[in-house]
Amino acid sequence: MKEFMLFIHATGNPIGNLSEEMQHAHIQKVGGYIQDMVTQGKMKNAQPLIPSGINVSKADGDFTESPINEAAEMMVGFYHIQADSMSQALSIAKSDPRFGDGTWRMEVREIMNVEGIN
Repeated sequence: MKEFMLFIHATGNPIGNLSEEMQHAHIQKVGGYIQDMVTQGKMKNAQPLIPSGINVSKADGDFTESPINEAAEMMVGFYHIQADSMSQALSIAKSDPRFGDGTWRMEVREIMNVEGIN
């Protein structure tokens, strides 16, 4: 079994225009999806991220810190999953019910196993 990270990206709040009732339904659907994946042994971890944060970069020996631009597309959460293949990981990503509520993007990346580290 391989491990994958699914990085969830959005611009702004994709469910912000939904009614309060629909937002609650969205949270319930996504929560149920996560629980189903955990029960099936496919989900190792899932976490949302708060919108604010700091970018850290280093160039020419100097560190630069800048706030994350909350108006631009940003990572809003992640899933750490197990799947047999990239194809299965993509199927898991596409089955996330969040795609039915607003505009989202999900980056699917296989975790590299490095001897002696993981």
